[in-house]
Amino acid sequence: MEGFQLLETMLYERSIGFYLLEPHLNRLTQSASYFSDESNDNSFVNCTMSDFREFIKANLQESVKNIGDDKRRIVRLTVDKQGVPNISTFAFQPIQEPVKITLDTQPTLSSNKFLYHKTTKRDMYNDARIRVGLESKEDLFDVVMYNEKHEITECSIANIAVQCYDAENNVKFWKTPQIECGLLGGTMRSQLIENGDIIPGIISLDDIKLAQQV
Repeated sequence: MEGFQLLETMLYERSIGFYLLEPHLNRLTQSASYFSDESNDNSFVNCTMSDFREFIKANLQESVKNIGDDKRRIVRLTVDKQGVPNISTFAFQPIQEPVKITLDTQPTLSSNKFLYHKTTKRDMYNDARIRVGLESKEDLFDVVMYNEKHEITECSIANIAVQCYDAENNVKFWKTPQIECGLLGGTMRSQLIENGDIIPGIISLDDIKLAQQV
C-alpha cells in the first residue's frame, strides 16, 4: 500500500473544546477500517481497536493543555499505519470573505479512492492547484474541481455549496455535491446536511455558472 497517513484538522477553543470532535473521530476510524481491510500488512489495524478513540482523545487533550483561554487554534492530527498519532497546532486564521475561486482546467477521476478519505496523500488536490497557477496568484483563494462527468466535486481545501433558485416555487436553497461525485465528506458539510441547511445532489458545470452564490 502506498505511503500515507490518515489526517484530521479541527478547530479548538478552550471554552468549547474541539469542534465536531466525534464526527472527526468517526471519519478517522472509518477510513482506518477501509484501508485496514484493503491492506495485506495489517496497516491501520491498531486504529480499529475499541480503545483507539480514547487514546486519540487523550493525546488531543494533552496537545492543547497550554493554550490560553482567548485563543482559537487549528489542531492537525496525523495517524500512521501503526496507529501512532502526531499532533501539531497553529494559529486560527479567519477567512476574509468574499474570496475568489476559479474552475479547474481538467477533470479529476472520481474513481480515485483517496478523494473519499482525508489523508496526507494530496496529489490530486495539489495538481489542481498547480494547473490554475493558484500559488502564484495572491488574489486567488482556491480551485473548484470537477469529475469526468463534468459534475462539481469540491475545492482543493474545502467542500463547496451553491445557492440555487427554484423558479417554480420561488425559493432559494443551498446544494452541495453528493459523495458519489468523488469528494471528501467534510464534518461541517455533514452537520449542515443533517440540520437541513444544505442538500446533497449533482451540480453540473453549467449549474455553478448560474448559481446565485457559491
